[in-house]
Amino acid sequence: MLKNLRYMIVDDEPLAIDVIENYLHRLDAKNITRCENAVDAFQALRNETYDLIFLDIEMPLLSGIEFLKSIKNPPHIIITTAYRDYAVEGFELEVSDYLVKPISFPRFMKAMEKIGKATTTTAKPEETPPTSSDYLFLKVDRKFIKVQIADILYIESLKDYIRVKTPTQALISYQSLTEITEKLPADKFIRVHRSYTIALDKVTTIDGSCVEIDGKLIPISREHRPDVMKKIYK
Repeated sequence: MLKNLRYMIVDDEPLAIDVIENYLHRLDAKNITRCENAVDAFQALRNETYDLIFLDIEMPLLSGIEFLKSIKNPPHIIITTAYRDYAVEGFELEVSDYLVKPISFPRFMKAMEKIGKATTTTAKPEETPPTSSDYLFLKVDRKFIKVQIADILYIESLKDYIRVKTPTQALISYQSLTEITEKLPADKFIRVHRSYTIALDKVTTIDGSCVEIDGKLIPISREHRPDVMKKIYK
């Protein structure tokens, strides 16, 4: 479970980032984002969803505490700092753990055991609302968002995550492209590539081995091309 989470490490010291990244690699984690200041971390959070942030406190431009106070619906947070003075304030902000540098691997693993239990608890099957023929619910961050199936333009695979594109938003949810494609009506949606499922009625242009939806060119793989052409030209 831990290896499939999306991690962000925020620290103005590259060597400190290297330590945490090395520890995560021991857990076979692959989805790791490095940020050397809180401003870059803000930008990363606008584009992606994360399960856990390792957050330093003393940083230029914006401190870790200021950054944490400004996040709406934050993911799990583990503070990593050389100072013990912020422990009380950190736990008042409901961080998952507080690691004092230099961080040993056994202490790191103790913190990760907490994260493993927390993410397992929040991933229980009964939390997933049922879908209907008109809409489905996507888990985004720590809440479920209702999406009308008729509004979906296309869905893009992002490794362990998907991006669901509608005319007004792009929602990132932790599930596979295969899982969500199976929930959609087969007469209206089709897998065109290992990384894309599209809404057939949203296709505006077909050009060689691509279709265009909402101004985006989406590739059609050789494997999927016969079925795609059959459905488009039915």
